[in-house]
Amino acid sequence: MATGLLLLVAAPSPARADVEPASHGKKVVAVLPFTSPTTYNLMGRNAQSTFITTLVQTGKLRVIQATMVQRMLRRHGLHWTGTMDPRLLKAAGRWLKADYMLAGKLRWGGDAYVLSVHVMNVRTLETTFAEDVDFRDAGKMRIAVRVAAKKIAGTISGTGGSSGGKAELFLNVNPRAFYDTSDACIRALGYVVNRFRYSGTVESTDDSSKSISVKGYPGNLVKGIPLDVFSDSGIEGPKKVATTYVWEIKPGGFEARYRMTMEEGIELGAKVSNDQHRWTVAVGKVEDEVEDNDKLVDRFRSALLEKMSEGTKFQQIEGGSTDWLAKLSNRRQRFMTFRTLFQRGIDVVLEGKFYGSSGRRRAHFKIYSTLTGKLLGEPKFETSL
Repeated sequence: MATGLLLLVAAPSPARADVEPASHGKKVVAVLPFTSPTTYNLMGRNAQSTFITTLVQTGKLRVIQATMVQRMLRRHGLHWTGTMDPRLLKAAGRWLKADYMLAGKLRWGGDAYVLSVHVMNVRTLETTFAEDVDFRDAGKMRIAVRVAAKKIAGTISGTGGSSGGKAELFLNVNPRAFYDTSDACIRALGYVVNRFRYSGTVESTDDSSKSISVKGYPGNLVKGIPLDVFSDSGIEGPKKVATTYVWEIKPGGFEARYRMTMEEGIELGAKVSNDQHRWTVAVGKVEDEVEDNDKLVDRFRSALLEKMSEGTKFQQIEGGSTDWLAKLSNRRQRFMTFRTLFQRGIDVVLEGKFYGSSGRRRAHFKIYSTLTGKLLGEPKFETSL
């Protein structure tokens, strides 16, 4: 277990910062040697130096030389065991002119390493900051230290220390996992929409109602499923002339309607199919039930948008009021919102959640038709987020 101690000095002393000269108004940090189980001794030694470097780099604190901390311990006959002794606090306050001390320890928690950090006020002996940072990969130890150090620097200096920034976001997540998760989501979406694949021909048309009739077994089609209509009259082969949506299933066939008025109409016998249809998707509310990590969700949404733009099966629509409209949860509002999205050319809304544990989240999503507001399917998949 690795334990570290930070000393914040408010006045000049022989133990000045390792990297930065004295600066009025800044606290000074002295990092004690980290103690840890024998297996993690090297990690403990590295944690001390990383804490010193990161705290200085924040520009919010001054840092006591590690050699001066060792000299203080020897001078007062003190041995750092990981237990905060009041004599240690007094020695740091009097000899190093410290305002605060930070003690931490590193341990294995069964499924992850845990870096526990506590900051004590030297004068009042109160704990002013406490934080546990978990990380599964030993190679992420330095990142864990940086996350904790930045929070501590912000808290003690009064400039804010609630977040460790991007380092904290990716502490237990490989950035590549966002793209892998997006690929898994697109595959799962494909499984759902492929259930509604259909190919047939136009039997009759009605320009006044903007509808077409198709005879034959409708298969798994339901109201709201998009179908592209192709014309064979051109010299260049089949050409898409409209996108229709299943409107009503009837005995021996179904009726489909289109949004835009057709200048030349739709010819009888035209091919109707969604085999090559590119589904337009609005990503609605996505929740992270593991850590309520909005940054993780935003990064997933961005990766999903990028991956969809690279493929031919789906197209994610974002921007403007589309994001806001797709995230509404009130049932009546959702119905009106989905119809608005439908008028904007969006086929389905995707929303869902991540649950499980960090680094092994599971995804449970739902796909809704914007025309009907009804559920079309529930893609589920594993992730390494």
